[in-house]
Amino acid sequence: MNQVNPFNHEKLVAGLNPVQCEAVINDRGPLLILAGAGSGKTRVIVHRIAYLIEVKGVAPQEIMAVTFTNKAAQEMRERVRALIGPVAERMWISTFHSTCARILREHGGRLGFSDRFTIYADKEQVALLKEVGRKLNLSPTMFPTEGLRSIIDDAKNRGVGPEEYAREVRHSHNPKLLRVAEVYQLYQESLLANDALDFGDLIFHTTLLLGAHADLLEHYRERFQYILVDEYQDTNEVQYRLVSLLAEPRRNLCVVGDDDQSIYSWRGAQIKNILDFEADYPEARVIRLEENYRSTATILQAAKQVIAGNQKRKGKDLWTKNSSGEPISLYLAANEGDECSYVVKRISGSVREPGAFAIFYRTNAQSRIFEEGLSRKGIPYAIIGGTKFYDRAEVRDLLAYLKAVNNERDSLSLLRILNVPGRGVGKVSIEHLQAFAEARQLSLWEALEGLEEETPLRGQAQTALLSLRDLILTWRREHEACKPSQLCARIIAEIGFADWLKKDSDPIQAEARGENVAELLNAIELWEHEQEHPTLAGYLENVALVNDDQLVAENASRVTLMTIHRAKGLEFDEVFLVGMEEGLFPGRRSYERPELLEEERRLCYVGMTRARRKLHLSACRMRRLYGQTVDNRPSRFMLDIPLELLRREDRGLKGAGWAPESKLSRNMASALPADAPIRRRPAPARAPETGKVESRGGPVSFPPGTRVEHAVFGPGVVAGVKGSGAETKLDIVFRDQGRKVLLLKYASLKRVD
Repeated sequence: MNQVNPFNHEKLVAGLNPVQCEAVINDRGPLLILAGAGSGKTRVIVHRIAYLIEVKGVAPQEIMAVTFTNKAAQEMRERVRALIGPVAERMWISTFHSTCARILREHGGRLGFSDRFTIYADKEQVALLKEVGRKLNLSPTMFPTEGLRSIIDDAKNRGVGPEEYAREVRHSHNPKLLRVAEVYQLYQESLLANDALDFGDLIFHTTLLLGAHADLLEHYRERFQYILVDEYQDTNEVQYRLVSLLAEPRRNLCVVGDDDQSIYSWRGAQIKNILDFEADYPEARVIRLEENYRSTATILQAAKQVIAGNQKRKGKDLWTKNSSGEPISLYLAANEGDECSYVVKRISGSVREPGAFAIFYRTNAQSRIFEEGLSRKGIPYAIIGGTKFYDRAEVRDLLAYLKAVNNERDSLSLLRILNVPGRGVGKVSIEHLQAFAEARQLSLWEALEGLEEETPLRGQAQTALLSLRDLILTWRREHEACKPSQLCARIIAEIGFADWLKKDSDPIQAEARGENVAELLNAIELWEHEQEHPTLAGYLENVALVNDDQLVAENASRVTLMTIHRAKGLEFDEVFLVGMEEGLFPGRRSYERPELLEEERRLCYVGMTRARRKLHLSACRMRRLYGQTVDNRPSRFMLDIPLELLRREDRGLKGAGWAPESKLSRNMASALPADAPIRRRPAPARAPETGKVESRGGPVSFPPGTRVEHAVFGPGVVAGVKGSGAETKLDIVFRDQGRKVLLLKYASLKRVD
C-alpha cells in the first residue's frame, strides 16, 4: 500500500451529506449502497474511490470499478482524475464488457482465441446466425433469426453454454428447441472459427476462463483487492457469478444500486442479486442514500406513492430539501391525437428551450404521432434509439474492411466486402467460394489466399478477388506503421469507395452517405487523440463496445423522445409521461405474473423521477395502436398518486371523461374532478362476448381475463373476444409468444383456474 495521507480526509468528504460520507469512508468488507433516484450516487462512488487511494493508501491498480455504459464509465474516470490527478489512469474503470474484453485479449488463447479477436455486434450476430441456419437447412419462417439470437443471448446471460442448453431441452416436448440447441452449438463453433466473440461471450467466456484456470483467478483476485459495481440491480446471472468469483476471499466488494429501478429483466437482469446481497454477504453493511437533489417535493412524493405498491423491495424513504414546485399535471385525452395536441401545445407555449423537455412512452410505436405534431409546429426533436451511426451500411462496409485487415480468421467481415464496392463478383461466385472453403475446411481467407493454385472461380470474378486479396495483404503488412484513420483513408481511396457511393445512390442519399464516411474518419481521429498508442485492434474494440444509445448531450436544443427504458440515468426539467393506460402501461403481458407487474411499476417510478421541475401524465380514452382501436381505462399507477399532488388539465373537454365502469375508473372519476363531467356510457344492449367451446363436460367459456394454456404457445391471458359461434376468435396475450388471434374451435385451449 502507498503511504496513508490523513490530511486528504477532509478534502474528500467536504460537501457530502452525513450518509454519503459514511458510504465513502467504509473501506473494508462487503457494502451495499442503496442509492435512491437523484441521491448523488456517482459523487459517492467517485469520492469513495479517491478516498481509498488518497486516504487509505490503496494502489490504484488494485481497484476495479465496473458499470454498464461507456458514458457512465467515462464520467467516473474523469471525475476521479479531477480529484486525484493522473494516478487514476492506473485503475480499471470500465463497463463489464470492456473489462472482460481486456482480460480475454490477454488470456483468450487458453480458449482458442487470438489477441486480435473480433467482437460481433447485433448485425454480425444476425448475419452469422443466418449462415448457420443455411448450413442446417432451417426454415427462416420456423426459426426466425432474431428469435434464435434472443434465445442464445438469454442462455449466455444465465451462464448456460451450448452443451448445458442441449441438456436443458433434451426432454422438452417442443422439438424446435432441440434444433435450437444444434444452432447454438454450430453458432459457437462458427464464432471460434472466425476468431470472434459476441457481447454475451465476453462475460460468459471470462467467467468460464477464471472458473477453469485457478492461476488466472488467483492473479486477478490478488490484483483487484477492491471491487466496486455500479447499477448492481441490473446485473444478470453471469455478471453476478463473475463478481462473486473475483470478490473472494477478501470480500472488499461495494455494490451500488436501487432495487426500485430494476427494469431490465427482459435482457437477463436479476433483481434478486441486489435483494439477496445480505444473504450472500451476512457481514455486509447497508447504507441508504435517501436525500434527493433532483426533483421537486411534489414529484418525489408522487413517485414514492407509486413504488410503494411493490412488495419485493428493500424500502427507502426518499426526501428532499427542494421546494414543492408545481402540481403534477394530469390530462385525460379523448384519443392519441388529442393527447399529442396537449403535449405539443405545452412545449410550444413554454419559455423553456426545447432541450428542457422529454416525452417518454412505453413502446416505440407511440412516437410517430408526437414526431408529426412537433414537426408541424417546427419544434426540433431527437428520437433516442433510432438507427445508430455504426449500423449504417456504408460505415459497416468500411469497418468490415478494417476487421478483415486486423483478423484474417474473420470470415464474416471478409464475406461482406467481397463485392463491396461492386467488382463483378456475383452471388453464385461467392457461393462457390464458400462451398470450396467448407469442403476443404478452410477459412474464407485461406480459400481466397490460394485462389491461384486451386479455385472454383474463373474469369472476372477470380481476377477481382485476387486483386482484393493483394490489397488486403498489403494493408496487413503496413497497417502497424500508420494510424487507423490513415489506413481507413487509404482503403477508401484504393477501392474507389467514394465514387462507388455516388454511382450507387441518388444524389441526396449519396451526399448523406458521403457525410457518414467523413464522420467515420473524424470519429477515428478523435479516438486516436485520446490514446497514448492508438492501434487498429484497439479502435475496433472501442467501436464494438461503444454505447451510443444516449445521445442527449448532442441534442441539447431538441425535445427528446424515447421509451422509458432508455430514460434511465437521465434527467430533464419537464417530462411528459404519455400513454398511462391499462393494457399499455402496465402492459397486458404483466397481468399474469406479479413479478412483471412489479417491474412495470418500477418502470413508471423511473420515468417519474427523471423530472426535475415539472411532470405531466396523460392517458387516452380511445387509442389506435397496432391497427386496432382500443377502449382504455386509466393506468393503476396514476390512481396511486394522492389527489392533492395532481391538477387536472383537460377542463372543458367535451366527451373526454371515462365511464366509471370499474373500481379503477370510479376512483379516477371521484378523485379528479374537472369542469367536464365524467359520464357513464350506456350499457351495451347485448351480453358481452365470452367465447364458448363445447367439451365433454359441457361448454367452456373464455371471457376476457381468463388464464389459458396452449399446447404450442404456452400460458397466456384472453384479452378480447370477437365474433360468435363457429367464427369466435380469441385475442390472447401469451407470456412467451406475444399477442395472437386464434379461432376458438381450433385453438385447443385449456383454462387455468
